[in-house]
Amino acid sequence: MKPSITELTVSGFRALRDFSVKGLGRVNLITGRNNTGKSSVLEALRLLFSDAAPAVILNILRYREETVGDIGGELRLDRTEALFQFTGIFTGYPQLGKEIQPIQIDAKDGERSFELTVRMVWLPRELNSEAVREKVGHYSNPTIPGLEIAGLEIPKLDEEEIPALMIKSQNVNRIVPLENFYQYQIRRSAYRSDLGNESQPCIYVSPYGGERTSNLGGLWDNIALSDSESAVVSALQIIDPKIIAVSMVGGQGSRQSRTAIVRSANFPRPVPLRSFGDGMNRLFGIVLSLVNAKGGLLLIDEFENGMHHSVQLDAWRTIFRLAHDLDVQVFATSHSWDAIEAFQKAAAESQEDGGLIRLSRKGDAVIPTLFKEKELAVVTRDRIEVR
Repeated sequence: MKPSITELTVSGFRALRDFSVKGLGRVNLITGRNNTGKSSVLEALRLLFSDAAPAVILNILRYREETVGDIGGELRLDRTEALFQFTGIFTGYPQLGKEIQPIQIDAKDGERSFELTVRMVWLPRELNSEAVREKVGHYSNPTIPGLEIAGLEIPKLDEEEIPALMIKSQNVNRIVPLENFYQYQIRRSAYRSDLGNESQPCIYVSPYGGERTSNLGGLWDNIALSDSESAVVSALQIIDPKIIAVSMVGGQGSRQSRTAIVRSANFPRPVPLRSFGDGMNRLFGIVLSLVNAKGGLLLIDEFENGMHHSVQLDAWRTIFRLAHDLDVQVFATSHSWDAIEAFQKAAAESQEDGGLIRLSRKGDAVIPTLFKEKELAVVTRDRIEVR
C-alpha cells in the first residue's frame, strides 16, 4: 500500500502564502514553533477533502475564535464586521479588501490529484443563491469587472452587491453567498451528504477532542460490534491493561448526550471512561477516529495533549500499525520533544514510511523541511532542535 498524498501545495490560505512539501509518508508529524502554520496545514487538508464545506469553514473559524455570528439577515458591504470574520481563512488576515487573493490547495499521490480553489467574490443581489447554483458554469477572474456565468457577462454593480465564496473542485462547483452560511450553524452535518468527499474520508481530531467523549458517539456507532472494537480496546490497554471492553451509552429518549464507558477487571461494573483521565480519553478519540478513517486521512492536532510521555511510544506504534492495516494516511502536529522521540522510534520499527516536517518562518513565508527516517534518527540521537 502507498500513502495517499506524496505532495501538498497550498497558497493563499492563512499563513501558507506559498507552501509546498514533497516526499510525504504514511505517517507524518508536523513540528515547529508557535505561529509557523502547523494547524493551518491540517486545516488546508480539511478544506480540500471536504470540498470547502461551509460547516468545516465555520468550524475552523469558531476554533480560532474568529466566530461568525448571526448573519442570517441581509449582508451588505457596509456590514464589514461579519465580512471581516470570513476573511480569516485567507492569507493577509486581518486585512480586508475587495481583491482578496484566492486559496489554492493541490495534493498529489502519483496517480491522482486533488485540487481546490476558493475565491471571495461580489455578486449582484438579484442573483439569489438558487439562481447562481443553477447557472454556474466557468468563472472569470473575480478581481476584474464582470462575472461570467454560463457564458453570460453580468456587470458588476456599485451597490446592492453581496459577498460570496466561489468554490471549485473535482466534486463541486458552486457559489455560496456568505449570508447563506447561517443555515450551516443549524444544519451542521448537512455537508456530509451534500458536499462531503465520500471517496476520501478525512477525520480531524482537535487538540481537545478526546476530552469530550460525547462528541464521538457517531464514530463509535460506525464500528460497534465490528472487528474494529478490538483495535480500540487494545489501544486503551496501553494505559490500563485491565480494560476488557468499551462502549457508548445514552443518546436515546430524554438523555441525548453520549458517554463512553469501560469494563475493567478492577471494577465490578462499567465505569465512565472519563474517570481514567485525559490521556485515556485522548487515546480513545484518536484510535476511534483512525479506524473510522479507513482508506482516507486522519488529522491529529497536538498529538501529545493529555498523554504522559511513557505511553506515547506505544501510541505511535498503534497508529503506524493501524495506518498500515487500514490504508490510512496520518498527519499530526506536535511541539513536544517526547512526542518526536517516540515518533522516531515507532517509525524505525514500522515497515511504513514516517516523516517529520519542521516548519519555520522567514518573513511572511512558511518554510517546510522534511526529515525522513534515517535523518530523523540523527535528529533524535543528537537532539537537534526541530520544534
